[in-house]
Amino acid sequence: MKFKILMFILAIATVSCSSDDSNDEPITKANITGSVNLYDEGTTVLDDSNMLVKVVGTNPLITALTNSNGQFVLEDVPFGTYTIEYEKAQYGVFKKFNFNHQGNANVITEIPSLGKTSSTQVTDLQVNVANGQAVISITTSPAGNNSNRRYVRYFLSTSSTVSNTNFMYYSPVFVSQINPYQSTITQSNLINAGFTSGQTVYVKAYGDSYWSNEYFDVSLNKKVFPNLNTVSANAVSFVVP
Repeated sequence: MKFKILMFILAIATVSCSSDDSNDEPITKANITGSVNLYDEGTTVLDDSNMLVKVVGTNPLITALTNSNGQFVLEDVPFGTYTIEYEKAQYGVFKKFNFNHQGNANVITEIPSLGKTSSTQVTDLQVNVANGQAVISITTSPAGNNSNRRYVRYFLSTSSTVSNTNFMYYSPVFVSQINPYQSTITQSNLINAGFTSGQTVYVKAYGDSYWSNEYFDVSLNKKVFPNLNTVSANAVSFVVP
């Protein structure tokens, strides 16, 4: 009888150990959660739902849609370092590089504010140099005014093929409430941007959105501006004073 009791205790201990061993298996995946705020090409808040969020490099591709509060859950993502992509019709694609996903469920603490692509076209571009500064005049369609704000950005380069992908300097987004919109860049600004006196500089301007969805692309080693309207006037040049 004692032998049977001993064998029963050993059997229970064996089952218990086996159960504990299974619980010790390493965790290799977890959820990633986050949220977004969505806008039109200005500052008007829009419905935050149905933005597609992707974990680039997963196979099969792991995706999620945002809910009405802009929240999403990417389920059972294997641990690793990823690029997270955000996209929706009429919005420029936004990317977040080098997100380190390790341990328990991870939260993307940065909440991006993302806008629609610009409907603003640049129809004319001129530059006048006087008094040691360059005045850049940007004419848009639709025209900017107090009740219909438009947003523009320009790029500079020593190359005549200057563009939003070929540039040495980019401006911030400017709010245009007059047509043409004028932006002044001083000699010292130009020199600080890497240009020299007497050098020919080319300018290209585009319509943009208030929330430009811009990000730094580590593979290209430069900023990307997804919301630009690429319908634009030809580049013009000026000589650095």
